[in-house]
Amino acid sequence: MVNVDLHLHTTFSDGNLTPDKLIQLALKKNLHVISITDHDCTDGIDEAILAASDSNLTIIPGIELNTDTDDGEIHILGYFIDYQNKDLQKLLTECRNSRVERAKMIVEKLNGIGIDIQWERVQELAGHGAIGRPHIAKAMLETKSIRTFQEAFEKYIGRNGVAYIERFRLNVFEAISTIRQYHGIPVLAHPGYIKNLDKLLPNLIEFGLKGMEVFYANYDKNTINNLKNIASKYELIPCGGSDYHGIKTKTEKLPGALGPPIESVNQLIELKNKQS
Repeated sequence: MVNVDLHLHTTFSDGNLTPDKLIQLALKKNLHVISITDHDCTDGIDEAILAASDSNLTIIPGIELNTDTDDGEIHILGYFIDYQNKDLQKLLTECRNSRVERAKMIVEKLNGIGIDIQWERVQELAGHGAIGRPHIAKAMLETKSIRTFQEAFEKYIGRNGVAYIERFRLNVFEAISTIRQYHGIPVLAHPGYIKNLDKLLPNLIEFGLKGMEVFYANYDKNTINNLKNIASKYELIPCGGSDYHGIKTKTEKLPGALGPPIESVNQLIELKNKQS
């Protein structure tokens, strides 16, 4: 177990735990530093900070922006982002609204191929959070349309699935620029799953990428060591975390199962101070 986890989700995007419950779990796991990185949403940050106020747990305001490239979807994390900025919130609202329209279209497409799930149930599962494909997968599980959560993405709602629908999103360079515009530190999420990483990185760095996830979720030692070398080569801050959603799949890791050393947090803080 480690004491830093910089990739956590709450019910404000597609996680299963409220910020308060997530903080309770983080404290139980003896974490010292975490970041709430909900998709296209920062609404859970203040609640998490309040929940941790009587503890020694440090919370870094964060976000995860979903982007598109020619080679597929890439996610960019933003640490220490000015999450209370009104212009940023306007952009995030536009991103979340596009999620709703896309989710409706996916449900309609699933209904059209004989998978009977209700849009109202997907909304209930999302609660006050940003609607995402995991909520659709949960609805499919409830109706026994699929046997496992992963099957929903592999067969139906993943990029190569029969019911996949694109939505409005920033491109990867716009995401990096947006995070920088609002005083955040852009970090590449789960790079082990990205095609042509070595070819892509120099372009991302030119736009202001400052770190990449090295210590991520289900990475094995060889993958971690390889990514360490890449991060060192490009002088990127080695970040990471569990990417915990509370979905309770067999492969999901709990907060603190994997994460960067405290030195990475110190590097992020030092860089943030230089930018201020």
